[in-house]
Amino acid sequence: MLRLRITKVDEYQFLTCLKFSLWGSKSARFKDWQEGDYLVFIVNKGLAGFATVSGKPFRSNDIVWDNGLFPYRIPIKFIHVLKKDQRPPVLGEVRDILTTAWGPRYGWGIITQSILEGNQAEQLIKTITSYPNSLAQIETELPTLLQDAKTEIQTLPKKKIIQEKPLEILPTKTDENQSEEEGSLHLQAENALVRLGKATGCSVCIASNDRNRVVNGKPIGEECLRALPNFGLNEEATRRISLIDIIWIIKNSPVCAFEVETTTSIYSGLLRMSDLLSVVPSLKISLYIVAPKNRQDKVMSEITRPTFQKIGLNEYCKFVPIEELNKLLSRVDGLEGHIQPTIIDTIATGIEDEKY
Repeated sequence: MLRLRITKVDEYQFLTCLKFSLWGSKSARFKDWQEGDYLVFIVNKGLAGFATVSGKPFRSNDIVWDNGLFPYRIPIKFIHVLKKDQRPPVLGEVRDILTTAWGPRYGWGIITQSILEGNQAEQLIKTITSYPNSLAQIETELPTLLQDAKTEIQTLPKKKIIQEKPLEILPTKTDENQSEEEGSLHLQAENALVRLGKATGCSVCIASNDRNRVVNGKPIGEECLRALPNFGLNEEATRRISLIDIIWIIKNSPVCAFEVETTTSIYSGLLRMSDLLSVVPSLKISLYIVAPKNRQDKVMSEITRPTFQKIGLNEYCKFVPIEELNKLLSRVDGLEGHIQPTIIDTIATGIEDEKY
């Protein structure tokens, strides 16, 4: 019977394991590991590949990983490795496999690297092997990939703790009769997200019901896409994604989606995000709820609903305080073309802390 364990690492450590054909631990946990056991790697919330145990456990103080000694080691042989853009996320069918085996708190099974056997283990391997095996190519490019992964870690923006401050009014026309609509918090947030998206080099799509609202004397959607591009999704998925407030797009692929919830029901925005993940669980997109800081607890409360936890929305959706949008805009001023969409993560907070 197929025996399988799962672990979660970052890109650099994953590639290091591949380079040295080793897996390590701080404790002597390999007593029950057998040659031929499978070890599946989760990297950035996606299935990156799997290896098999190829020898007996041993202990060594040789430096292998850069984030710890991990002296208890076991040799592994990689069998199937996926490119970064082909890794299935831990959603949909994959999440169902894990929750069936370990329940909704399946993260504990990953932390302890518990055994997964039988049909569920076979389904997980089948999911990974349904994608092309890029092991040979990745081994050839390993030095470059390791350097890229190391650079990404070193250049990853660090969050700054900034004292909460009310949202500053975006520059608008100097008109004493400025409409209430132009001054609305919701519209200001959308306008900031449009400007940030364009600064990162993204095309921006705004929900059709907001596209003609006015800021600075012109429609907010004037410099945005006129319609949602064809992402190759089915009609139902396209309809659902078109209802989301702001979408950042690169090379005809959505990379970030934002729901702005200033006074309306947070549940409705989360439900649209949830629908999107349910319809297209493999879609590579970061999700954000944008709301005033004083609504963060409400967002946290809503995201813990069993409906959202079941599909993993709590692991993929982040909270962005409206109060920080203009501060971020001022920091990126003049850097257009030199920043990535991930800049938004410098002011975002994960809905639920990682459990594994």
